Amino acid sequence: MKLSTPRILFNRPLCSDFYEMAFTWEPLLTAPLPGQFFTLRVSEDSAPLLRRPFAFSAFNAAAGSASMIYQIRGRGTGLLTAKRAHDTLNLLGPLGKGFPLPGRDRDPLLVAGGIGLGPILFLANVVRQQGRDPGLVFGCRNAALIPDPSALSDLSPVICTDDGSAGFKGTTGEYLSSIESSITPKTVLYACGPLPMLKLCRDLALRKGCNCFVSVEQVMACGVGACMGCAIKMAAGGYKRACIEGPVFDSKEIAW
Repeated sequence: MKLSTPRILFNRPLCSDFYEMAFTWEPLLTAPLPGQFFTLRVSEDSAPLLRRPFAFSAFNAAAGSASMIYQIRGRGTGLLTAKRAHDTLNLLGPLGKGFPLPGRDRDPLLVAGGIGLGPILFLANVVRQQGRDPGLVFGCRNAALIPDPSALSDLSPVICTDDGSAGFKGTTGEYLSSIESSITPKTVLYACGPLPMLKLCRDLALRKGCNCFVSVEQVMACGVGACMGCAIKMAAGGYKRACIEGPVFDSKEIAW
């Protein structure tokens, strides 16, 4: 973890309310892993006061760059949309625990919902660098929320829309139910998105006897484990902090 001031390479809209921002990454900084995040001070003013957490959506060591996908959710993310190439950021990271990579004898199946697409895309590209083609499922409310195809590389995800305006008509959960017979104990599920989707993936993994790792979306006030504002209740009792012990957890650990 280190405070740095990277330079923005580009900041572009991907679809309705979603943006992708790429920025430089200093060679001496620790390389981020899929599932890890960073925090930004989005303004030099006193408001918004707190730093904002964002997941890495890509990292390129050779190019010295990293990126994120973010959604306009309030004043902080609204301010980010006004930033341009060559502007600098106030960044703290990488933070948190990322996804464990699947073994060579496992079949990774990656599931993203909404803004959970970023870390899942990062993981999918790392798995591909290992010479493997992971299954990838992305769900959103309608076709207007499907990102620009260039952001998806050539991963060719299964697209699910709640209203059927594109791809599979239904949620990611309904799609997974339709292919449940193909999921085996060798499958490893990876998921990031809304809590009901994560729980559904956990339930599916329990039924099929396979592993499932989820990245939880929690409000983080500090991002460094000091405030306890992102505590997650554990199945074995007690709590763990999403910013330090997570945001990625084995789905069996969480008290759903």
